[in-house]
Amino acid sequence: MRQLPSFFFSLLLFQLILFATIQAQTRPAGVVVANKSFENGIQMKIKGFTVKEAALYFDDESKVPADNKVALNQRINLQLVIDKGWNEVAERVYPGGSEIIKLSDGYEVLKSADLFASYDETGVTKEDARYITLKASITEMKNKKNAVIVNFRVWDKKGNSEITGSYKFYIK
Repeated sequence: MRQLPSFFFSLLLFQLILFATIQAQTRPAGVVVANKSFENGIQMKIKGFTVKEAALYFDDESKVPADNKVALNQRINLQLVIDKGWNEVAERVYPGGSEIIKLSDGYEVLKSADLFASYDETGVTKEDARYITLKASITEMKNKKNAVIVNFRVWDKKGNSEITGSYKFYIK
């Protein structure tokens, strides 16, 4: 009977090592995936990029208040500062970006295609791609009890780096 527990322990250890090996092989070398939270409730899953900052600002560059309450027609700018992770091709990088804006009752307000499609041929400098801004605003809302949920994605069209995330805001 004493042999039985050690056999199961060995089998369990083998399965854990096998699982860890499979996990390591399915993720490209050097790619780090992190789940991070930033102020204003910004949640992000970051793969390959190093994000220094993520914050919400108004057009006048003042910060969105911590409660994320804004007026109708007031534009919110999600600003991402990306320190590393772009794949350079001939000293250019090729960003992609999109947003889906929904109300908490499920109504879809906006589903954008690639917001940076106009740079597909030329790319941008790495310095310009360091600062990514995605904008959102609501011009009309019947039920102000609804939260506005912004889902966003930023990716490297010539590499494997990607950011997916979301934040909520509310109409005063």
